[in-house]
Amino acid sequence: MLSRHDTAAGDDRSAALLSILRCPACGGTLAAAPDAFACPACGKSYPRGGVIRFVDRSEYAASFGLQWKTFPRVQVDSAQLADSERRLRRETGLMPDDIRGKRVLEAGCGSGRFLDVVSRDGAALAAGVDLSDAVDAAADNLGARSNVVILQGDIFKLPLAPGSFDVVYSIGVLHHTPSCERAFKSLVPLVRPGGTIAISVYAAVVKPGVGWSLNMFRRRFLRIFTRRLPKRVMMWWSLYAVPVFWVIDKVPVVRYVRYLFPVLLYQNYPLSWSILDTFDTYATELESRHRPKEVFRWFREMGLRDIDLLDSDDGWVSVRGRVPA
Repeated sequence: MLSRHDTAAGDDRSAALLSILRCPACGGTLAAAPDAFACPACGKSYPRGGVIRFVDRSEYAASFGLQWKTFPRVQVDSAQLADSERRLRRETGLMPDDIRGKRVLEAGCGSGRFLDVVSRDGAALAAGVDLSDAVDAAADNLGARSNVVILQGDIFKLPLAPGSFDVVYSIGVLHHTPSCERAFKSLVPLVRPGGTIAISVYAAVVKPGVGWSLNMFRRRFLRIFTRRLPKRVMMWWSLYAVPVFWVIDKVPVVRYVRYLFPVLLYQNYPLSWSILDTFDTYATELESRHRPKEVFRWFREMGLRDIDLLDSDDGWVSVRGRVPA
């Protein structure tokens, strides 16, 4: 039986959510209903449980649902490896003091690897939204935390009120949508005046040199075929072929045979990361790449100030800006 305190806490949480949630169909405010949020204006209802669902599954994001349900905790930080926190700090510039006590939104939360860090940093509200069924993995990983809410929604029609968040960020997601630019511009209105938005997307150029150019050409060529294969075929390949190439890669000369196949191998991470990222790289339906000048233009066109190009790993363009107060 729920105590009076638990009931009050639940009521406070619902009230906080209702202040930021909007009907994606008509933009109306929502009302709490049993096991759902309902829109009095248009009559639509959105089920809620561990996840509040505003969309059905989308085909271009289907691979991510399969990916994060298969590897729900592979990239979530542990005592042995804290790569998610490293990337969050580096590619958004967000430190604990920037997050503590703030309302924060992650666009494309996947299984919740970065949302985990934001929640531990003390965000007043750490909201994660994703189009794919990866939200189920995020809810399993983080749903029990009082400051976390997981939404399943379309980035081009988000169920959120303008100016609801102090911080909005997206790492490694927008370039997998039909329009990276349009996806970014749909996020800016959600940031309150004086708030911060940061994104990290695939770079058009990974590293200078013929070797890297050939490697990127190889990747694009192989993706012509692999992204058209059934997702479960690519999952089988990742789970069972990558460990074989992991062994072959340790043999001199012979190791270079891996470049003929759709395989991604990391030397300084566990094998599970190579399996996951092989699937992520070659099964993803959509992918675009961008130059810093292009991303800066998006920020300027949205009227953002204090625009910074952040230090990030090779192959990424990470930019942060502020909404004018």
